[in-house]
Amino acid sequence: MKKLVKIIGVLALAVLLVFVLDIGCMFRSLTGFPCLGCGTTRACLAFLQGHVVDAFYYHPLFWLSVILIIVTLFRGGTVFRSEKANRWFWITIFLMYLTVYIVRMVLLFPDVPPMDYNYGAPLYRVYQWLASLFAN
Repeated sequence: MKKLVKIIGVLALAVLLVFVLDIGCMFRSLTGFPCLGCGTTRACLAFLQGHVVDAFYYHPLFWLSVILIIVTLFRGGTVFRSEKANRWFWITIFLMYLTVYIVRMVLLFPDVPPMDYNYGAPLYRVYQWLASLFAN
């Protein structure tokens, strides 16, 4: 029962952030740079609407994100009985996401969604302010 409450809580928070408050990716909202998972929400929504090609365009590992969320919620992130196997599993997953991120940054950044830069981010505004101080 506790796991079900956790799942409902996580889903409610995600719905609140993404749809109600229209925040989207909090990392991108603050820094301006897309995160490793940017595009996953759009990809899942596109997939649910039957747009499979668009889903893989938005984030090619969207399907893996859903599986990892379920594993984390139901099994606490433990996939294997061996701690060493779990560690290597999560390192492999991280490297997969990092590789996809680097390829997408090279091919799409900074002008193509979902890898576009957020020029309204607070970090970018601080950078502009500092640049204007040193420019004069």
